[in-house]
Amino acid sequence: MLESLAQTSVQPSVQPFGPVLRRSAANTAIHRQQVHLPVELKDRVISRLKAMREQRWVSRLWAGDATLWTGTDEDQWTGWVNPAQQQAIMRRYLGMCARLRDGLYEHAVLIGMGGASLGAQVLQSALGSSPGGLKLHVLDSIDPDQVQALERRLPLDKCLYIVASKSGTTMESTLLARHFYQRARAALGESAGRHFCAITDLDTPLQKMAEELGYAAVFTGDSQIGGRYSVLSPFGLVPLALMGHDPMAYLNQASVARNQCGPRAPMDKNPGAILGAVLGEAALSGRDKVTIWTDPKLACFGDWLEQLIAESTGKHGRGLIPVTQEPETEVHRYPSDRLFVILRRGPAMKRQTEQLRAAGHAVIDIEVGEGALLAQEFYRWQFATAVAGSILEINPFDQPDVEASKVRTRQVLAAPIVQPAGVSLGSLVVDIGEHADLGDWLRAHPADYFSLLAYLPSNDDTRAWLTHWQGRLRNMYGAAATSGYGPRYLHASGQLHKGGPAGGSYLFIGRHDCHGNELGRCQSAQAQADIAELRARGRHCAAVWFTGSVATGLRDLAQLLESALGVDAPVESNAALAH
Repeated sequence: MLESLAQTSVQPSVQPFGPVLRRSAANTAIHRQQVHLPVELKDRVISRLKAMREQRWVSRLWAGDATLWTGTDEDQWTGWVNPAQQQAIMRRYLGMCARLRDGLYEHAVLIGMGGASLGAQVLQSALGSSPGGLKLHVLDSIDPDQVQALERRLPLDKCLYIVASKSGTTMESTLLARHFYQRARAALGESAGRHFCAITDLDTPLQKMAEELGYAAVFTGDSQIGGRYSVLSPFGLVPLALMGHDPMAYLNQASVARNQCGPRAPMDKNPGAILGAVLGEAALSGRDKVTIWTDPKLACFGDWLEQLIAESTGKHGRGLIPVTQEPETEVHRYPSDRLFVILRRGPAMKRQTEQLRAAGHAVIDIEVGEGALLAQEFYRWQFATAVAGSILEINPFDQPDVEASKVRTRQVLAAPIVQPAGVSLGSLVVDIGEHADLGDWLRAHPADYFSLLAYLPSNDDTRAWLTHWQGRLRNMYGAAATSGYGPRYLHASGQLHKGGPAGGSYLFIGRHDCHGNELGRCQSAQAQADIAELRARGRHCAAVWFTGSVATGLRDLAQLLESALGVDAPVESNAALAH
């Protein structure tokens, strides 16, 4: 029971918590979860779970009780709690997906932002396509270079474009849908619509457009499931079926997790409740940097988890700050504001768990299963995030600050084109406000965390550059360092940046020109709008814009940062990082 757990001790500073393994009545295992906590945090979690048991928290969640959070509209967004409800919907869609798989196509290109695409990206990365399934490619960027790179790789006449948007009004998805339809119409004529399908809620503008243009299919989602909780609905399951996998197997495994997190499970053995209590109490006690380390095949799960945690909890000055892609360093260099999450397959990452645990850090270690077992992990974290939101006394299903940057973006687009302001330094235009230089900007505001926000193509080069500088900033200042691609992060950590805890320092990186087309202009407008909105809220921001190529810009920015940190940087090393 809860009281006996308080007496369990493996080391003086860190104690194991909760069940190692639970099994359902059908003898199907839920993923291994081990939690190692410093004593003071463990005591808080035990007290929280005891209170949740007395409050009948899980039964009230299953009943859709909005008073678990803020008592507003939360009861309208709990459709994800019972994934079995999606089975009837998906049975209707299995035949449609089979016809699309057996049709004209070899590739499926999913166009969507945030929750409309991140879950499908996890499934594609972790599973790939089965024999006979379509090869899935996820496009969640309007960066012109990234769009063109995809166009060069894939033959248009062999592609099925999946336009995914719950609201049916997502700006980026609408632009991309129009862009690819125009290309298809020019190449294929009146049959262009047969190369498109849509996933959206009922009666949205996207559904209307799909019907008018003759899309091959329209799949409607559940209006009581928000975007970031939608992976176990048609937004994740339709792409899964198009890849040739069985969505029913995933819903069955999600139901296993639901049963283990249900009212009949003892609270001290409920994996979702324990995980959520750890997240919530860690945030309240200052361990709010959720540092996610994953097996390489689960890296995209970290991106999905970043969105779920950041957008669900980052509001009203509270929240958890997910840290992904940050390179590892010696465990003693991490401050006590970290909560580590290790998602692994097999024993490969157990060394990291043991080292962190020995150093007194809070660690959540989860062994993630293969195939359909991945559905358990989606459910566990959705449940846990709802618990954490309750502890933080916020609504985990809304995103009250996201709209602000959208409004500013529309204003920028409606005005005459204005290039971003700043001081020219060779191939760079640097906007550091009233500060003397970038070094002064870095030193002027001790950061609780850094965020590198790159309005650039997502590829191996930019990823390596961002990861390197996350590590450098972390090592220099001792603060966590995150990164994100624009505009993708606006649908994930963007809510956290504007509505979450103050103290972040945000460095925007992008092109100085607008690329002369609609996609590039919109991307530039989104960058200018978000930096304006963050500054209006008193956030610490700077921007560096590239006037030349991305490779040249990354090289020169690396040199500028080296100088700002007070280090002479060999040109060769920076060039290697840029290329």
